[in-house]
Amino acid sequence: MTKSTLKKLAAMALTLGLVTGCASTEQMNQMQADITKAQDDAAAALSAAQSASQTAGDADRKADAAMNAANAAQAAADECAEKCDRIMQKSMAK
Repeated sequence: MTKSTLKKLAAMALTLGLVTGCASTEQMNQMQADITKAQDDAAAALSAAQSASQTAGDADRKADAAMNAANAAQAAADECAEKCDRIMQKSMAK
């Protein structure tokens, strides 16, 4: 092959690549729409995740409050049981 033939083949390949490789305006618009949709979807997912995190935090605080109430109730029950035991011991000693 001669240099001239190689140059012609390279020019044809380059032209073919440019013609088939370039995106049309319609394709660019579609890509932009896809990108915008992906960004919107990501923003919605982030918002949902933040909401779920807040809900989990609220649930954690409520669980802590319930645990504190249960501990207070257990302490009151233990105190009552001790008092009942003392009363029972006094009545048995008589």
